[in-house]
Amino acid sequence: MNKLTICIVVPSLKMGGMERVAATLVNELVIKDNVEVHLIILSRIPKQFDLHEKVILHEPSYSTSKLNFFNASLKTINYLRYKFKVIKPCSILSFGDRYNSIVILSSLFLNINVFVSNRQNPHVSNGLLVDLLNKLLYSYSKGIVAQTKYAMSVFANKYSVNNISVIPNPIKQIETLNKIRDFTVLNVGRFDNDKNQFDLINFFDAVDNPFWNLLFIGEGPKISITESYLNRAKLKDRIKIIGFTKEIEKYYLNSSIFAFTSISEGFPNALAEAMAAGCACIAYDCVAGPSDIIDDGVNGFLIPVGDEKQYIRKLKLLMEDEALRIRFSKAAQEKMKQFEASVIVERFYEFITSGIENHHYH
Repeated sequence: MNKLTICIVVPSLKMGGMERVAATLVNELVIKDNVEVHLIILSRIPKQFDLHEKVILHEPSYSTSKLNFFNASLKTINYLRYKFKVIKPCSILSFGDRYNSIVILSSLFLNINVFVSNRQNPHVSNGLLVDLLNKLLYSYSKGIVAQTKYAMSVFANKYSVNNISVIPNPIKQIETLNKIRDFTVLNVGRFDNDKNQFDLINFFDAVDNPFWNLLFIGEGPKISITESYLNRAKLKDRIKIIGFTKEIEKYYLNSSIFAFTSISEGFPNALAEAMAAGCACIAYDCVAGPSDIIDDGVNGFLIPVGDEKQYIRKLKLLMEDEALRIRFSKAAQEKMKQFEASVIVERFYEFITSGIENHHYH
């Protein structure tokens, strides 16, 4: 049987939202009878995601970690161009705002359709040079994948590309079996300035409900300072931090409320996963993503960024109103069916293979 050859390029397969989407995508695509899937990783960072045995993996034999930007980019371009010539894919999908322009450069004049997927908050800068390269080179791509409607509107003004599609991240559907949940407010995310966990500690303190606990799960550069901060909290005995865990589903299922205080997102994977697991969710309406998945007052609460009084008031309401939590839980799970992996992967497949001629089959 003739097969379509698709190549996915990703900086690494370390633990992260972009990496999880790339791994999900290749593992689902390779199941199709008419598709051969190649995954090119651009670094030597250890992989934290399992791949289907049919995925053809390409990793560099070298490291660019000690090279400057110019030399690292040159080495990566040479590596990619060689791989593209050997693989001869009909379509390439590049993940990662910092590498998309390098992937486009590597494929010039090879007659390959290149699609790029931006994964950050659309207003985040990757430095003057990368921003300029993206602005110049994205016009040579066949299309851009935006994670949110807001990101799509930004890209439409920013880049000379007409073919932009909103494709959210695939979210695993979690069977809840009407489980009895603990009185736990859960927060999952990297400890950094954007995730803004300090706010949630303050809000939990302000509500001061003696029956509830607050649990943080994650790692990151701000974890030590967050631990120090919560040790000064009034309710420190009911606040806990645990690091990375592979049993994240268990915590989603055990928790009644998921509270999200991030002030900047590309796509809020943890929030979406919590909704799929049936948590009653409350989130800042940051750029970008929460408003794509939460319908305020229907399946969760959206709070304007920085409106601390409203956040505290709505968090208190969720803690005290079990019927509201159950209503949000059921509505959230229904909404997240739109994000089921097979549905999202099919949208990616249709976007990156549209208009392919028969001669691209191998």
